[in-house]
Amino acid sequence: MSYLADPPLVKYFLAAFGQDAALLAKATETLSQSFLGGLLGEPDHKSNLRPIVETTYYDREMGSGLVKVYLSWPRLLPPDRLVELKLLAMDLERDLAETLDDKLKRKVNLDPGYVFGGGLVLATGKYAGHRLYLGQKIWGELTLFYRRGFQALPWTYRDYRDPEIVSLLNEMRQTYLAAIKGPAVKAAKTPRPDPNPDYREDS
Repeated sequence: MSYLADPPLVKYFLAAFGQDAALLAKATETLSQSFLGGLLGEPDHKSNLRPIVETTYYDREMGSGLVKVYLSWPRLLPPDRLVELKLLAMDLERDLAETLDDKLKRKVNLDPGYVFGGGLVLATGKYAGHRLYLGQKIWGELTLFYRRGFQALPWTYRDYRDPEIVSLLNEMRQTYLAAIKGPAVKAAKTPRPDPNPDYREDS
């Protein structure tokens, strides 16, 4: 028998990159403050800026010398707010873009997602066969799967296979697990049978 229950809350995540470090900081701060009136709070985990060396895919649109930052927020929220966060991020990308040769060129790229017990999910506007439709033309991708550690999948981007980024994601996940087990969150959760203990939040 199936049991319907509210999904567990998740920890929202952002990967952002561009050429201009100051503009990148402004964009991430604006997104933090704009989404749900700043409900996410200030980032609790944040990487240093790191150069994008895994691909040149974005150079034609955004130029060379791109740097990237990865961060998460402390406030746990339902996973279905991811579509709203992605649409807000896309609006902000357009607001900060410039028009060259009659084409809109982004100056920042904002990729939101969330960390949960089972891995890392990213939102995208691009369809692919392994992505699930979330609504409003947004798709969700399980970028990393967690089972005794973060596991890469065939489509996992190269930077998410990097030990430094995996280590940061592990820190985010541990913070998430500590928060999800807190008294306030426990009181709000609906008990339900767990058919597969390998994928539980505390695995």
